[in-house]
Amino acid sequence: IGLIFIHLVSGAALSLFDTAEDFFRVNKNSFYFPIGIAVYIVIRIFISKLGSSLMEFFEVFYHELIHTFYSIISFKGVKSFFASDSKGGEIEISKSNFVIELSPYFFPLFALVFCGIKPFIVEESQLYIIFLAGLGTGLHLSALFHDFKFEQSDIEKNGALFSFVIVLLLNIFFFGIILSILGSDHLSIWQFFERCINNSKNLVEYLTRILL
Repeated sequence: IGLIFIHLVSGAALSLFDTAEDFFRVNKNSFYFPIGIAVYIVIRIFISKLGSSLMEFFEVFYHELIHTFYSIISFKGVKSFFASDSKGGEIEISKSNFVIELSPYFFPLFALVFCGIKPFIVEESQLYIIFLAGLGTGLHLSALFHDFKFEQSDIEKNGALFSFVIVLLLNIFFFGIILSILGSDHLSIWQFFERCINNSKNLVEYLTRILL
């Protein structure tokens, strides 16, 4: 299944590049997005350098929170929740699946929450939403690079190749959705997915011509 999805990753990556290019070209406040990412990374490094484990705890809590969120929307009972900066985190649920197990690695929760309230914010304040979405994306990327290890139980259980491909593909999808929402005056989510389909289709046709 992981191998089957590889060509979709390539098509989606090209679509994300095009969507990001459009976003930064047409949205005058777009530069607040990478600023938000950078601010989170700087704050995390600064607090860690002070010897505090606050950010480590926050990212562990964030990781388990997303597990919990996907468990709830999958109608799985959550029996316990544990998060610690030194011992890691764990939730106990009635039944699991690969979406619940891999969700913290691909679902930028806070960035999507800020995107969700963007339509209700006046235009003059849109730059703050873009900045906060960048901050949430910085949190997600930091947690992703810190937690995504092949020895992680979530990854071992689902297989390294499958986990890597699914996590990469869904990260691309959600980042495409985020940039489409933040640049909604000019972009659309449907346009992003349409690009994904067309790029993947063109890639398959190109490889078929070469190989056959």
